[in-house]
Amino acid sequence: MIKSITSAQNPWVKDVLALQEKAKNRRAAGRFTVEGINEIRLAIKSGLKVIQIAINPDRMTWLELKSLLNLDVELNPLWMIEVMESAWSKVVVRESGQNALAIFELPAEPLAWKPKKGGLYLLVESVEKPGNLGALLRSADATAADGVVICDERIDAYHPQVIRNSVGTVFTVPLYVVSVQTAWEIIQAHEVNLYTTFMEDSLSVWDTDLTKTTALLVGTESQGVSDFWKNKGCNINVPMFGRVDSLNVSVAASLLLYEAKRQRTIKLRS
Repeated sequence: MIKSITSAQNPWVKDVLALQEKAKNRRAAGRFTVEGINEIRLAIKSGLKVIQIAINPDRMTWLELKSLLNLDVELNPLWMIEVMESAWSKVVVRESGQNALAIFELPAEPLAWKPKKGGLYLLVESVEKPGNLGALLRSADATAADGVVICDERIDAYHPQVIRNSVGTVFTVPLYVVSVQTAWEIIQAHEVNLYTTFMEDSLSVWDTDLTKTTALLVGTESQGVSDFWKNKGCNINVPMFGRVDSLNVSVAASLLLYEAKRQRTIKLRS
């Protein structure tokens, strides 16, 4: 029998809000929420376990949801929930149109970062804005990067805004979470070419060979890359032609990733 939620005071609503608000709640429950048809589709395709899926039956039917997901997945009444209007507006950002909310089980174990030869990786140090992390993941997916490595995590990848801003690419890009020390040890052990974004004595990314095993390191909006990484890699920059001397971290990372992708494409064709 399909469960129905009619009140915004229902314990289920409160549990969902708790998962959306704090990483510690997500870790304690071993669950996280995903809003949006495309995002849910990508999460399912990545192999994550579905706990529940909710819709507003006034806006969409289960048959419509199955069609929109476009997956060979049978809808299971044990995890189907119908949430009425007053409660629906509490748990979703996008209230209008066809939308769904799912609860998934957190992965049991984080991925271990083992850089492959010739791989392209984006290292993100101490990112704290979920919108930025989401945008970085989206760029990594667009350039077919081999992974995103979060060093000294401040915001978890299962924050609702990270998932939303990444348009679900948090489920398509291999994601690794390590300390800066562990990242550096892995870089050395696997002979990864590290490129940092310090401005001092930096080379233009246009004049840098990014076709070998490569890790591109970016830092926070406010402080950039920490001093831990001083003299540990090659300093590169994105050429600037206007009056300002810096870019938003997600924009800068996108340009670096695309330059790496451009170089690699040319090398493959030659």
